[in-house]
Amino acid sequence: MTSNHCVLLAGGLGTRLTEVTGNVIPKTLVDVGDVPFLHFKLLSLIEMGFISTDILVGQHGEQIERYVADGDYPNLNIRCFRDGPTLLGTAGAIVSISEKLPNTFWVTYADSYVLADVAQANNEFENEDDCVMVVLRNQDRVETSNVSLDEKRGLIVSYVKNSVPGTHEWIDYGLLRFNRSSFASINAGLSVDLREVVLSQIAAARMRAFITDELFWDIGTPARLHATTQEFRRRGWL
Repeated sequence: MTSNHCVLLAGGLGTRLTEVTGNVIPKTLVDVGDVPFLHFKLLSLIEMGFISTDILVGQHGEQIERYVADGDYPNLNIRCFRDGPTLLGTAGAIVSISEKLPNTFWVTYADSYVLADVAQANNEFENEDDCVMVVLRNQDRVETSNVSLDEKRGLIVSYVKNSVPGTHEWIDYGLLRFNRSSFASINAGLSVDLREVVLSQIAAARMRAFITDELFWDIGTPARLHATTQEFRRRGWL
């Protein structure tokens, strides 16, 4: 199976990064060095083999639209969609464009840099009814782990937001595959978090685990922004 479309969630308010954004720019356009983080995010989508992405924007979304319009990202077809006056949450925003999505698609967050072998994951899980969560054996290393696996069956069996340290060994990497039927129970116009969809697929034993060893880098807090800047500088990108 080939699933090479990615939904990029960029509608968050960035409340933990207000001292940097000043509530006047979207979080994904915060500079890492002198380069907007979104630049690195879009390059990572291309590197993972995605050929198209829908960016779901919220507050200050017009800035993201302008940035994309002025950018040059060959072989990546980019569309932007706004929530509108009512914030729909991460799952609600996906539902609002579901008719424009392919049957199977990936989802990631605009404030995190992730790299995984998407082609291999698609090959391993060819059944379009299966959802996939990329996971990292974290052991509370980067932040508190929030996922438990049934490793024999390759299934996610527990996903707990704001988990207690020491409870889980794995962490949600921030890259997931869904199918449109995963969102069928959500009524259009409702504000729903993606976590609810993830939990429903776990309960139905349809959330597969794909393991990566690559660390993720994000800009969710000033401390993480600093760490990511240092890492990108170490790689020679800045």
